[in-house]
Amino acid sequence: MATSARERELVPAEPHDRARPGLIAALALAAPLVLVVGALLAEAAQPPGAYDAVGQTVSTLAGRAATDRWIMAGALALVGVLYVLIAAGLRGVSRPGRAVLGLGGAAVVVAALAAQPAHGSSTVHMAATVTGAVAFALWPIPLVADRRLDPVLRRGSLVAVVAMLALLGWLCAQAWTDGAWLGAAERALLLAETAWPLVVAARIARPAPATVAALLGPVVFVVGVLAAQAAQPGPDPLGQSVSALSGHAATSRWIMTGTILLVGALTVATALALRPRVPPAAWRLLAAGGVFLVVAGLSPQPVGGYSAVHMVAGGLAWASYTIWPLGLVASPAVDRRLRVASAVATGVLVVLVAWFAVQLVTTGTWYGLSQRIVVLAQAVWPVVVAVHVSGLSSDTSKVRSRGEDH
Repeated sequence: MATSARERELVPAEPHDRARPGLIAALALAAPLVLVVGALLAEAAQPPGAYDAVGQTVSTLAGRAATDRWIMAGALALVGVLYVLIAAGLRGVSRPGRAVLGLGGAAVVVAALAAQPAHGSSTVHMAATVTGAVAFALWPIPLVADRRLDPVLRRGSLVAVVAMLALLGWLCAQAWTDGAWLGAAERALLLAETAWPLVVAARIARPAPATVAALLGPVVFVVGVLAAQAAQPGPDPLGQSVSALSGHAATSRWIMTGTILLVGALTVATALALRPRVPPAAWRLLAAGGVFLVVAGLSPQPVGGYSAVHMVAGGLAWASYTIWPLGLVASPAVDRRLRVASAVATGVLVVLVAWFAVQLVTTGTWYGLSQRIVVLAQAVWPVVVAVHVSGLSSDTSKVRSRGEDH
């Protein structure tokens, strides 16, 4: 029986059709970012010389002896919740694998809530930590045996399990021998265990080009900043701005310069991919932010003084990244929920930029850290918008397909 165009538009999507794998991929990306940012914030809050990231664990930052321990405890709890949500929404993966991943997420929440005491150890915290580490290392095993999955994903899952178990063995050896690399071993394991859920989610979701480009932006930035900071001889890399890490006075400045250029290019790619789905004002402002960022990267700060081109381009990039969501807010053609959320996002970004401006003018101790937080916050909204519009496009195509089948 023929179906009119109006009726095809009103055909409701099935519940499983409304599930947006791109959102799960975004959550899988958010988890390691929350972990890294939380650790950086918690480390910055400790008194000088009181914490050694190479030799001490993340649990120490969330323990009762830590300064402002709520930072790391909150980050760990949020990461655990994110993985519970990821496990629940990771369609296409067998239930045993999702159940083990969810168990790992729940264990992380328990470990965050059961803090280590100032002296000694918490049995609940240790049990939850071990459970989480083992669960995250073993959850890909059901993927290896699932013949419905892509062979590349199955083989990759096997490699991931072997790699994570090797890192877990290194961590255990460091713990049993009171090794000097205990903190480094734990961080290597954490990064490996948070990487594979992201790979699986992205592989299953097969996100749209806009989503891929938007997701890569914050990942490239975090990796680039960590690498650039590690190359600096100074005692406080968090006190340095991103511009300082890419300036002529920086050690291995090519790391941060390359990062800035790549993030700018990814921003432009995201904007162009969003072009058919968002108002012109929105994608043009976002693209402008990427272009200005590239110009700033190509005009580094000199050893002494400032580069006018770098400062102007950097300021315009910050402004574009902050106000581009207003292009969504001002368009009645945009979904109402996205318009409201974009208005809230703009307000949050303005507050964060104001915080950074105060740190800049007053030469505050949170200068470098505030800038990093602002940049990461500015990178979040392109991801949200890309996932949202890709989901709408997918739903529309499925509705049309069902209508044509009638």
